Amino acid sequence: MNAKTLASILLCPALLTLPACDLGSGFEPNDDASRSEMREAVVEVAELGDGLGAQDDVIELTTSFTLGQGAQAAAEEIRDFVRSQVPCSTVTLEPGLVSIDFGDLSDSCTYRGRTYAGVITVQVELPGQGAHVVHTYEGFTGGRVTMDGQSVVDWNGGERHIVTDLQFTSAERTVDVQSDRTQTFSLCEDAEAVCVHIEGSREWTTPRGQWQMTIDDVHARSIDPVPEAGTYTVVNPEDRVIGLHFARLDEDTIRVEVTGGRRDLTFDVTAAGQVQDGE
Repeated sequence: MNAKTLASILLCPALLTLPACDLGSGFEPNDDASRSEMREAVVEVAELGDGLGAQDDVIELTTSFTLGQGAQAAAEEIRDFVRSQVPCSTVTLEPGLVSIDFGDLSDSCTYRGRTYAGVITVQVELPGQGAHVVHTYEGFTGGRVTMDGQSVVDWNGGERHIVTDLQFTSAERTVDVQSDRTQTFSLCEDAEAVCVHIEGSREWTTPRGQWQMTIDDVHARSIDPVPEAGTYTVVNPEDRVIGLHFARLDEDTIRVEVTGGRRDLTFDVTAAGQVQDGE
């Protein structure tokens, strides 16, 4: 899908119900998604969820330092905070750089209920009153998906602007994932997890082709495979536009209302990432 198509989706939120939006030559908004394509979209975002949740935990953990100090002081604050929160990790410090080694999965290094392995380096720059932090992931995993690549985090207040270029590897496949989003973090009141409000976009490439997605007013917990509120608008490799609307049913289940086909469908996603037909 070209940039004009994606921009049209962003500018035309009524796309999934009003076929009048002009997305340019060669794109047909009335080309309904099949049932299998609608289910596939839910499976895709659920499979990405484990890696994304692990990344949210790490970004919140390593970007909670005090602004307005020097880079070295900020790095020391990150080191001390990580050691206090994840004492099973090995944390080392160089000028403006923190390295966090979680060992391997057999070391059972846990944080907020998830077992971690791999290495993350955090490079800190403090331009003006803001912060610029580069995370580099090397074999980093929360148990299901292994992550390699970088994320760049900028902020000067509570909201983080995050740009990522990552590779997710599971037992089944390797996926290249890029995103550009803003996130606000808070501690969840109902679970040992980070709660995140997200706006932005994400794209990823699988053996099937390229997927693109806009993220609208999403609220997610880092321990869940999919958000518990908000909307994803997914464009699959065949340029089918599929809407995913999230709502929590119970502690273990999130309901996904899926639009973009001849009729709307409902799926339930469990905490383990299983996608089931809804009632």
